[in-house]
Amino acid sequence: MLKEQGVVVSVDDRFAWIQTQRKSSCGHCSSNQECGTASLAQIFGRKQAHIKVVNDLAAKVGDQVIIGVEEQALVKGSLLLYLLPLISLFVMAATYQTLATTVTFLPSAEIFTALAGLCGLFGGLFFVNYLTQKIANNTRYQPTILKIE
Repeated sequence: MLKEQGVVVSVDDRFAWIQTQRKSSCGHCSSNQECGTASLAQIFGRKQAHIKVVNDLAAKVGDQVIIGVEEQALVKGSLLLYLLPLISLFVMAATYQTLATTVTFLPSAEIFTALAGLCGLFGGLFFVNYLTQKIANNTRYQPTILKIE
C-alpha cells in the first residue's frame, strides 16, 4: 500500500478532495549536494496536488488524513495506460506492413505503415479511455482515506 499524508479541502457525498504536498525523494541521502535530481527539486520547489479519494471514514474539511492506494492497482493502471497504446501501435504497423507485402492492391510505402501505426496508437488511447471510464467508480483503483489524524 502506497501512503501519503494530506488535508481534506472539500467533501461531497462519497468522495473527498485531499491536498497533498508533492515530495522529492531527494534530500535524504549523503550525496544531496552532488545530485542532479535534488537540484531540480530545489528549483521547482514543492507543489501541491489535489486528489479525489473515497471518503469511507467520513472525514471533514480541515482533517489531516493518511490516504493510500494499492500498489498492484497502481502498477496495473500504469501498464494499461502506457503499454496498451504502444502495443497497439506496433501491432497495427506490423499488420499493415505484412498485408502490404502480400496483398497487391495495398501500397507498401513506409508512410502508410506509419499512418497505420498512428491509427493503432490512437485506437489504443481510445480503448484506454473507455476502460478508465468503465473502472472510474471501482474503489479498488482509487485512493482511499486510511486514517484520520
